[in-house]
Amino acid sequence: MTNPFAEAQQFNALIQASPVATAIYTGPDVTICMVNQLMLNLWDRDAAVIGKPLEKALPELEGQPFIGLLKNVFQTGETYETRESKAELLRDGQLRTFYFDFTYKPIPGPDGKIAYIFHTAVDITQMVEARNQLADTKEWLTLSLSSAGTGTWDLDTLNNTVRWDARCRELFGFAGDEHIPYDAALSCIHPADEPAVRQAVINALNPKADDQYDIRYRTIGQKDGRLRWVHCKGKAYFNGEGLAYRFAGTVYDITEEVHARQRERQLLRLVDDNANHMTIADMSGQLIYMNHAAKHLVGVLETEDITLLSAKDFYDAEELARVQNTILKQITEEDGWKGLITLRNKITKEPIPCEVSYMLIRDPETGEVIGRGANARDLRPEIKAKAELKLLATIVDISEDFCNYCDLDGGTLYMNAAGRQLIGLKEQDIKGSNMFAYHSADSSRVIHEVILPQLLTDGRWSGPLELVHQQTGEIIPIHKQLFIICDEFTGKPVAFAGIARDLRPELTFRKALDERNSELQNTVQELNFLADSVPSVVWTSKPDGNLDYINQRWNERGGTALEDSLGTGWANGLHPDDLPAALAAWSESLQTGNPYQIEFRIKDKKGEYRWWLVRALPLRNEAGEIVKWYGTNTDITEQKELQRQKDDFLGIASHELKTPITSIKAYAQVMQKLFLRSGDNRNADLVGKMNRQINRLNSLVGDLLDVTKISAGRLQFNYETFDFNQLVEEVIEDVQPTTTKHLIKKALSFKKELTGDRDRISQVITNLLTNAIKYSPEANEIIIYTEDYNGEAKLCVQDFGIGISSEKKDKVFEQFYRVSGTQEYTFPGLGLGLYISSEIINRLGGKIWVTSVEGKGSTFCFSLPVKQLSI
Repeated sequence: MTNPFAEAQQFNALIQASPVATAIYTGPDVTICMVNQLMLNLWDRDAAVIGKPLEKALPELEGQPFIGLLKNVFQTGETYETRESKAELLRDGQLRTFYFDFTYKPIPGPDGKIAYIFHTAVDITQMVEARNQLADTKEWLTLSLSSAGTGTWDLDTLNNTVRWDARCRELFGFAGDEHIPYDAALSCIHPADEPAVRQAVINALNPKADDQYDIRYRTIGQKDGRLRWVHCKGKAYFNGEGLAYRFAGTVYDITEEVHARQRERQLLRLVDDNANHMTIADMSGQLIYMNHAAKHLVGVLETEDITLLSAKDFYDAEELARVQNTILKQITEEDGWKGLITLRNKITKEPIPCEVSYMLIRDPETGEVIGRGANARDLRPEIKAKAELKLLATIVDISEDFCNYCDLDGGTLYMNAAGRQLIGLKEQDIKGSNMFAYHSADSSRVIHEVILPQLLTDGRWSGPLELVHQQTGEIIPIHKQLFIICDEFTGKPVAFAGIARDLRPELTFRKALDERNSELQNTVQELNFLADSVPSVVWTSKPDGNLDYINQRWNERGGTALEDSLGTGWANGLHPDDLPAALAAWSESLQTGNPYQIEFRIKDKKGEYRWWLVRALPLRNEAGEIVKWYGTNTDITEQKELQRQKDDFLGIASHELKTPITSIKAYAQVMQKLFLRSGDNRNADLVGKMNRQINRLNSLVGDLLDVTKISAGRLQFNYETFDFNQLVEEVIEDVQPTTTKHLIKKALSFKKELTGDRDRISQVITNLLTNAIKYSPEANEIIIYTEDYNGEAKLCVQDFGIGISSEKKDKVFEQFYRVSGTQEYTFPGLGLGLYISSEIINRLGGKIWVTSVEGKGSTFCFSLPVKQLSI
């Protein structure tokens, strides 16, 4: 655990600002290790005493009890506290008597043994002397009143002479005879008072004024030149004519009374303006006196009559009970009472923690206790300062930064745990260390030549330096801030503090970052090389859809410059017919995060439009947010041309095949009828089989024609309103005779009419039923059902055949895709039926899908809006 006064030593500037004289001693020889200026002033010494044993620093303490008391505190660990202790100290080379309230408080070190003694002292010499003087003055006044002789005088107004008795002559310091001329008597009066005396005599001798002669003035003895204050009283006696025949009176010495009153006023002024809070109350708690500081503390106005106030006005109920029932009973005549109480501001009701000394006040004549005096010290500033100091000390001590505190010669006064760990210095070695020892040679030179001059000029400095690890010798780069610390009263620099940050982690991070950046740059270059080497155009986009990279292939293919194609510039070269669909699909992908795939035409360098297959996928971070889009453009112009040529060939071939197939079918039907009429059933059956194959060939040619129409966008639709279930019944009736093994079961619950192309929808249903029969060779039933599906017509065909694997389900609606069976079964066909069906359903505004379990069968469904717009 850190010694709190070791922490306090870190903040010598705060200790120097302590409102009381403070010193810290260590060791059995009572060595001075810290002392503030107030204590040095009391000792009449300078800071050279720091580091010396107290008995050598203040040799005049020999024979006095203080060294012994301090050693006893070290031995016993018990706090010693006393009030109004007398001490003989040197002042201006002479031994003088002083009085102090002081405390010796032991402070244990980490091992639990007493390591320091904290000494605070308050010089109360003036207060003690003033109190003694006040007591002496009161005693003098009492003696004067009881034993002073009263002189008598008699003014002969006719002869203008004064007759003085011996006491009167003594008071006036006159060495003449018994009868003294009036003018000679006036010459004994202080010149400043003589006019007033003359006027008072004139008024007293005026029968009409009827004034009593009562005046105080100063006399200057003719014999000894002594200045005295006298109080004269007299009366003039008049005859019938109004003439004063006698003017006689008394005089007594009031010199001591005047002087006492002057000292009392001085003492009262001293007390009244004292920073401590002083009050006097009678035994019932009613206030008699309160100085300005006390009034301000407890919220009493200067104009307020304090005699109307009592103690209950300045305590809450609980504290008042403690004061009345406990504290007041503990006040003794010898020691009074000292401790902590909580006052309360009369106006704001704010609680005020105070250290208070109570003392009893006795009547000097009777010795009776007539009141109690109180001297209070507001502890709020001290409590706040201690709290702030503790907070600051805690923050500094637990800081992960290097923090130190040095004198102007570089001697280390404090270093926090992080600092000690950083340079490998043990806590017990801090005191003997110097900052120049744990800074590198170059840094020490910079500190001497640059930093210290700047600190003394500007008060602060910051920049890079180097520390040296005291165990390993490692050079530790740091960034340090230094601040000058000045004495609060003199403003002179006394020390400086530093805060440093270890730069090694930052430098290591920077090095790693540089290496990582270099690796990343190499990777980027490799990726750019790889991207430029592939035949496709490779590009990337920001999450907002603006392209930020396109590889060099664009320069070979694109019609606009690469830099002009970044951002949204890529869309400038699109064919006007393709632009809306491309932008809409790109916008939909940006919003949903779905992959982007589309075909569109872009103008090349020759001004001709070429077809491109464009794909893009999003890159997401750990939070699932899109951070980048990666895309490719593949030139499919040649494939498009081949597709067009294929479609043209299929269209021409299919169209040309239609005519001979129709003729052959007619001839076959005629031949079958002729054979049947002649009774040649065998040949008629053969011709029937040929006719069925002609029908199959005709269906295949029809599919090819539909594919070419779909590819060319020429697939026509004829819209009409019809009974959907009736259409399904008709298709079932046509398909059922084609199979003798399968029974088509129906469950038709859709009861509405449908608007659409009746023949094309019939073509889709037929295709689904014939596929179900084809791909379920071992099954004996097919189920077809309709229903109202969210306001749409829904139809499903369920088989119990070979089924489709999950990875192949999405491919069954592609052009020329065929589902393969086992070696036992082969399924002839071109793979166009489902493709044509999906195109028909999609162009009618519907949806088509399949659910399947491999080996158990499939269910193909489509849904169509009840009313469709013609296209």
